[in-house]
Amino acid sequence: MEDRDWDRLVRQLEAGQVAPFLGAGACHGTLEMAGTLAARWAEDYDYPFEDRFDLSRVMRYVAVTDGDLTYVKGEFLKKHFTNIPPPTDPDDPHVALARFPLPLYLTTNYDDLLVQALKRAGRAPRRVLCPWYDGAPYDPDAFLPSPGGAASDEPVVYHLHGHTGHPESLVLTEDDYIQFLVALIEDRNKEEDTSARVSLVPPAVQEALARRPLLFVGYSLRDWTFQVLLQGLVKSLPTTHRRSHISVQMLPLPDTATDVQRRDAEEYLNRYFADLKVSVYWGSARDFFRELNRRAGGTP
Repeated sequence: MEDRDWDRLVRQLEAGQVAPFLGAGACHGTLEMAGTLAARWAEDYDYPFEDRFDLSRVMRYVAVTDGDLTYVKGEFLKKHFTNIPPPTDPDDPHVALARFPLPLYLTTNYDDLLVQALKRAGRAPRRVLCPWYDGAPYDPDAFLPSPGGAASDEPVVYHLHGHTGHPESLVLTEDDYIQFLVALIEDRNKEEDTSARVSLVPPAVQEALARRPLLFVGYSLRDWTFQVLLQGLVKSLPTTHRRSHISVQMLPLPDTATDVQRRDAEEYLNRYFADLKVSVYWGSARDFFRELNRRAGGTP
């Protein structure tokens, strides 16, 4: 990222004109990462295949073996998402983003860290779940602030992949991811009939995607989740509607990679993202927000 990218991002954040997407990497250091969880469940269930670090495939095997998908999701949440301490570090992505008057936050994480950070910042967040599965609760007015309230004071946290309070809502197994993608495609192809129709991308989210720059935090280009967001949401926008976006990425190379390999990988990935008008910060989410806080004048 260049200085002009930083300066533009700070101004847009302070004006509440950014739509952030938070992925698993935003929780690094607080929650265990997917590969670690996959290996643990693979060991417990004698997973017979080689891809023991692929959480979605391991959990599909567990669900089929157990025979009760919702029960498995509930057990997954009990084991890994219980008694999580709220974020307090100013450089934590949730805390850093909560300080800005953004009306909408989007996340593919299951946890409540963002809601906790927003409450700690004196705001009144509204949690909304994406209705990607049959029977999901859906309220077309969920994105509207209370009478007399301001959207920035009552921001929406939109959980695309479910939330800990609703085990059935989790996009966890490989089948879940496929179902989510199919539902997203079907949703895009629906005819506009009524504003109350069940939609994975409600009007408020559509407007944010079309009119605001996006900030992706905690994703890797190799993540299935990130590819769905890019292909299903960002690339679907007319090129005239695309803003200049930013993505915080860890370079997907082993520690043994040479300087030449790192340079070639960065050059390739920068070219890939340039087609989508995405500037890339190569590093961890905490390093990114430490620099952002510095450039935004420190933490309040």
